[in-house]
Amino acid sequence: MHKRNLLLFLLLAAFAWVSACDDGGDPANNGNTDCTTPEVYFPEYGCLSDGFVDNERAYDWYLTQMGTGAAEGSNCGPTSVAMSLRWFDEGQTVSVETIRDTITPGETGWWYTNHIEAALTNWATPFAVRAASEQAVLDALDRGSVLLICITMGEITQASDPRETHFDRFYAYDSGHFLIIKGHVDNAQWLIVHDPNNWQFDYYDDALTQPLGESRYYRTSEVLTSMGVWWPYFFEIGVSDATKSLRNVPVGRSGP
Repeated sequence: MHKRNLLLFLLLAAFAWVSACDDGGDPANNGNTDCTTPEVYFPEYGCLSDGFVDNERAYDWYLTQMGTGAAEGSNCGPTSVAMSLRWFDEGQTVSVETIRDTITPGETGWWYTNHIEAALTNWATPFAVRAASEQAVLDALDRGSVLLICITMGEITQASDPRETHFDRFYAYDSGHFLIIKGHVDNAQWLIVHDPNNWQFDYYDDALTQPLGESRYYRTSEVLTSMGVWWPYFFEIGVSDATKSLRNVPVGRSGP
């Protein structure tokens, strides 16, 4: 009888140890985020010391358009602006609803790039408008900027199981969209993006604390192709050494 109790105790202890070792978090993280300075941890890659740029902040600035009012379905533009403001200045915590209502009061439709320009100007966030090329995008990221872009998601590969990977598009929508590029990884083969099109079940974890759109990887080649198809320019956030005017630049849009 005592031997059976001992065996049962050992089995329960082993089960508890295995459960404790399971962090229950992002399955693509492999449970290992401890890196030795100056290494930086990247999901799917582990600890890296070179071959990347990530213009992250010490505070959380990712936002989703979910729950941003009656226009949430078309709020990728205002949400991308809100992230840009917060990235540039931690104190600029302007709500997505306020941004939309200030620039396009009473409207719930898709935004255009001239609305982005007006919003960035209104909240005194410096920016430059650049013609899109791979070199221009990487140079801007290497300068420490983040980029606000307007692309068509149909050019971005859709992941077959988005919760099991950090790579590729994590939703079915395949038309015009605003999002943020904040870095590159794997020797610039992938761009690191903050994609605001994150909804109720778009999370790695059941606790809904790890959004799929935060620090997602999109192929550099596909993003550049998409920019060329949809709007071949980008907003470089945090600089003011180029003309801000879009008067001579065709207007781009989100939406179909």
